[in-house]
Amino acid sequence: MRPSRSRLLATLAVAAGAVLVLAGCGSHASVSTKPVESYKGEPKGVEAPASSAGGAPWAVWMTKDGDEFAVVLYGSDKCPPKATGYKVTAPDEITIKVAKQADSCTDGYSPWTTVFDTPSNLDRYVHIQFTAQDTHFYLAPVKKKK
Repeated sequence: MRPSRSRLLATLAVAAGAVLVLAGCGSHASVSTKPVESYKGEPKGVEAPASSAGGAPWAVWMTKDGDEFAVVLYGSDKCPPKATGYKVTAPDEITIKVAKQADSCTDGYSPWTTVFDTPSNLDRYVHIQFTAQDTHFYLAPVKKKK
């Protein structure tokens, strides 16, 4: 017995939908928002900007193509402010999640660097606004290849 035309169209529609879903899985795979690396001090091989004087947080691209970025936060040596993740709130905005610190932490201005993979939904060719510890700071765009 031959399937009806409507049944055949319904089967094709379901198959097409499945293909689209599966194709989307690979092209929109998200990067982990968990740190790649976290360590005491400023990023290796990078000079801190003048804006970091006095313990202001800052960010830097760790690779020329912007595949990784680092966030530098300042605080106590005994319990440094560690970035634990992030949320992209717009193509040019990231909110950094910072681990809650104990009330017994001493004040200080020691740097702590956290490196992350850059997500695909972040536009690395514009200034990126970061928010961490109730402070906004910016990361310059990645230079486009000529």
